[in-house]
Amino acid sequence: MIKKKSNKGNLEMRRTTYLLVGLVIVLALVYAGFELFATPERSSEMGLADDEIFVIVEDNIVNTDVQTPPPPPDPVMLKEVILDPVSDLIKLKPIGEIFLQDWNPDEEIPVYEIKPVEQEVDLPPPEYWVDEMPEFPGGEDAWDEYLRKELRYPEVCRTLGITGVVQIQFVVERDGSITNIKVLDQVYRDLDAEAVRVISGSPKWKPGKLMGKEVRVFYQMPIRFSLN
Repeated sequence: MIKKKSNKGNLEMRRTTYLLVGLVIVLALVYAGFELFATPERSSEMGLADDEIFVIVEDNIVNTDVQTPPPPPDPVMLKEVILDPVSDLIKLKPIGEIFLQDWNPDEEIPVYEIKPVEQEVDLPPPEYWVDEMPEFPGGEDAWDEYLRKELRYPEVCRTLGITGVVQIQFVVERDGSITNIKVLDQVYRDLDAEAVRVISGSPKWKPGKLMGKEVRVFYQMPIRFSLN
């Protein structure tokens, strides 16, 4: 008895065949696409033959090698120093014996008075022109009498016959004292010194006044030395 193939079996075989054929076609198309759109070789673009070899020499090549930093130095080891508390003491030389005076706790402690130090006060400058000029006590006659008594003619000047007028400038202070004595016109050193001595030893004058108040006043006085 002959068995007949069924139509269903034939269809399954054909389906398998069609799938294989389709897969082959797809693979062929994919390969053809790669060949068509692939980038040409560099040698073909440059028009170079495959057997030609070129050597490229690069100048001024920068060395990009990164230098490795040197290793850090070894840590310094501090040496431990042990001090001898006895040998390291500073030895002081004795300066001698100190004697203390016997002290009695019942003895009264003396109290010393501290006087304040008088500070110098800036004085106003002396005046040249005032309402009332300074005056020697007793006036001009008393002044002439004072000079006759106090003035000593230097012996060397008397021997040499030296005469002249010594012009003296000084300041009469507000209390009448004489300060800042200065020789304006010098004659001879011994005569100048004697004139300064007589002025400095003068008693207090009557101070000058300006607007009713005592003020410091410049004053000039000629001292005449004559042998007649």
